[in-house]
Amino acid sequence: MSNGEKVAQIAMVGAGWWSQGWHLPHLSRNPNSKIVAIVDTAEHPKSSLDPNLQPLAALQEKYECPIFSSVQELFEKEPDLAASLDGVIVCTPHATHSDIGGFLLQQSASRAKPLHVLMEKPMTTNVDQAKKLHRAASSSPSSLFMVNHSANFIPQTIQARKLVESGAIGDIQHITGFMASPLSWIFEDPANTGWNEPTPGVMIGNGFAWGQASHLLAWIYHVCGPTALIPQKVYCTMHHSQTTGADVAHAASINCNNNVTMSLSGTSLLPGNAHSDPPVAKQIDIKIYGTKGAIHYGGDDRESTSGRLELRRGPGHDDEGAVQVHCPDLGFQFEELDQDGTGPLSVQNFLKKCVGDECYVGADSLVGFRSIQTLDAMYRSQASGMPEEVVQ
Repeated sequence: MSNGEKVAQIAMVGAGWWSQGWHLPHLSRNPNSKIVAIVDTAEHPKSSLDPNLQPLAALQEKYECPIFSSVQELFEKEPDLAASLDGVIVCTPHATHSDIGGFLLQQSASRAKPLHVLMEKPMTTNVDQAKKLHRAASSSPSSLFMVNHSANFIPQTIQARKLVESGAIGDIQHITGFMASPLSWIFEDPANTGWNEPTPGVMIGNGFAWGQASHLLAWIYHVCGPTALIPQKVYCTMHHSQTTGADVAHAASINCNNNVTMSLSGTSLLPGNAHSDPPVAKQIDIKIYGTKGAIHYGGDDRESTSGRLELRRGPGHDDEGAVQVHCPDLGFQFEELDQDGTGPLSVQNFLKKCVGDECYVGADSLVGFRSIQTLDAMYRSQASGMPEEVVQ
C-alpha cells in the first residue's frame, strides 16, 4: 500500500465459520487493518461446518476488541467507535445481507467520513432487496460497496476485462460458464440449514446456485461489463438433493440484451471436499465469444498449471485462429481460499480504499445486482417450468 502508515479501523459483522477461519485471522495479521469490533447475534456462534467455533467472549480476548449483538447496538451504544470506523466486513447468513447492508449504507450517508462495506456473496437472496441495496450504494458515491467475489480481483480476471474493454473480441455474442464444486458434504447435510433451506418470504429456493453459481455469474458480469451485459430472460432446470431439498445442479439458458446468449451450468456433485486436507479443487470453464475473437479461461482451482487465459483471434485478423496466452506466468486461478496470509486481493483492495488509497473494484453493487437478477430468474424458472423474465 502507498500509505503504509495508515491502518484501517474495521468492524467484523458475523463471527461464524468463514469469519473465524478466514476473515478474522487475515485481518489480525494484516498490518494495514485493525479489528475494532466484532458483531454477532449469538454469544457462541455454531456451525456444522466447524464444530470448534469460539464464543464471542473468547474472540473479544483474542482480538482485543469489544463485541456487540447487532450493528444497531454498535452504532447506538458506542457512537464514537462507530464514527471511527473506516470499513465493515459483513459475513452473516445470506438472507440477512440486505438489512445489514441497508443499515450500514444509511449510516454512511449521515456521517462525516465515508463508511466502506465489503459484503460476502451473494449480495442478497432477493432481487427486490438487491435492487434497493444497489440504489442505496449508487447514491453514496464516496462510500465503496463491494461484494467479496475474490475471483474478480486476481490479475487474470483484470486482464480478461481489459481485453473485452479494448475490443479485442469485438461485440460479445455468446458466453458459456461451468462450475463444479466438491461440496456435496454441505448441500447434502440437513444440519446446514443456512445453505440448504430457503428463508421464508425472502428466498425462492436455496442451494448450489446461491452458494456457488453467484461466483461464476459475478465473474462473467464483471469481465463483460455489468452495464453492457444485461440479463433479460432465463430458462433453468435444477436437480435437488433428496435429503435436504437443496439444488445441487442446474442448467440455465440466459438471454441478454443485444441478442447475447449465455449457457450456465454447475453442480456440487464433484467428488471430494473443497476444504479437506489436502483440498479437492473446483473445476471452472468460461468461454466468451465475440465478433472478432474469443476468451477462454478454465482449469483446476488448486493447480495453476491446469489452465490459462487465452485470447483466440477471430475474423478480421491476419492471424485468425491464433491463440495468445495472457498472464502466462500465472496460469489458472479462480477464488482465493487460502487461510494463511493477510487476506485475498478482494480484502486487500478493500483495505486500500479504507485508508484512502486507490483500489480495484472487482465486484461493485451493480455486479452483485446482475448476479441476483439472474439467480432469481433461475429459481423462478425452475419453479414454474417456463422461461422467466428478469426483474429489471
